[in-house]
Amino acid sequence: MVYQVKALFYDRRFGTHRMIHAMTSDTPTIYVEVRQRLQKEIAEAPPHAKIRSRRDLMQAYGVSRTTIDRAISELIGQGYLYAKNGSGTYVAKKTHPSPTGRQMRSWGVLLPDIRHYTYPGILRGIEQVSFKHDVNLIVGNIENQAARQTSYLRNFIDSKVSGVIIVPARPNPSEDLEGQLFTMLQELKDQDIPFVFVNRNALGIEAPQVVSNDFQGGLLATRHLLAQGYRRIAYISHPRYTISLNRYMGYLSALSLAGRQSDENLIAFSSSWDFEAPGYQELGRMLDGPEPPDAVFCFTDLIARGAYRAICERNLVPGRDVGIVGYDDSLMCRSLEIPLTSVKIHSFEMGQKAAQFLFDGPHGTAPGGNPSIILPPDLVVRESSTR
Repeated sequence: MVYQVKALFYDRRFGTHRMIHAMTSDTPTIYVEVRQRLQKEIAEAPPHAKIRSRRDLMQAYGVSRTTIDRAISELIGQGYLYAKNGSGTYVAKKTHPSPTGRQMRSWGVLLPDIRHYTYPGILRGIEQVSFKHDVNLIVGNIENQAARQTSYLRNFIDSKVSGVIIVPARPNPSEDLEGQLFTMLQELKDQDIPFVFVNRNALGIEAPQVVSNDFQGGLLATRHLLAQGYRRIAYISHPRYTISLNRYMGYLSALSLAGRQSDENLIAFSSSWDFEAPGYQELGRMLDGPEPPDAVFCFTDLIARGAYRAICERNLVPGRDVGIVGYDDSLMCRSLEIPLTSVKIHSFEMGQKAAQFLFDGPHGTAPGGNPSIILPPDLVVRESSTR
């Protein structure tokens, strides 16, 4: 027999409750009993154990497929179960129930500096996925400080979050950031808390990661300048670490493919993260030298802005006399009098994919190991690099 059931649902789109009608082949009392029995069965199973098939549950409980599907769907929404496409349904890791009795999941998000133009996009991508799946976010802004990074990770563990998304602080040997981070990430593993790296990873730790192809970005920028007829192309960067070196290797590869040798006098890595006008002094020194560059590829748009100032102060015109390309495609690219060509990374998509790793299953891993997603960047060409 088929029954028509009225149910009150909260509509998150409009912030109101609304009544809907649902068709089911079992009575409400039977459905509640099935859900309670299934929840008890889940409670007795270890985390990440696969539950019985729908057919087995139908036979065991003597109910329709519709009732089983409805109960499983509700338990997934409440965080008791999770589904893996093509694989089945699994028991979620136990978390503390909320005061209302509903089990809520929380993710910790660690960002180096929320003011940097890359990280709001990453956070927005994470938030879109977490909102869709009713997951709470705890965001830690660490200001690239080892003590804050360790403290936030400790808080995430103590808060019993069900996953962590990490953009590691930039390396700083004086604070042993890498060593402290390694210790905390090992503790996350020991506590069975999955984590995903975004934008960059930590050496020596295997985990899923979503990053941009920085080598390709350096290759795109330098090949573009070569195609415009520039020949003495400089590279100016922050201190040497994974991302700056990857972009540097792309720069060198483009020169090599074009049959050109790099010039050490046209390469500058900062010795410190503390600087007032990055790019300004470095390019100024090169332009005042005996063999000045006719173009420059900059590690970030911030460095490119300093280089842009050095060009203009010497009565040179960006794009005509000296080509210039930045990185990140920030808002400042369009604010300059001569708009800045820049490499665009897809920060929003990086955040989305990292969050999806956490939601899709234990440790966000695919069969066979920890996956990496490497997103290709795009070159946004403007007048600063076109002759």
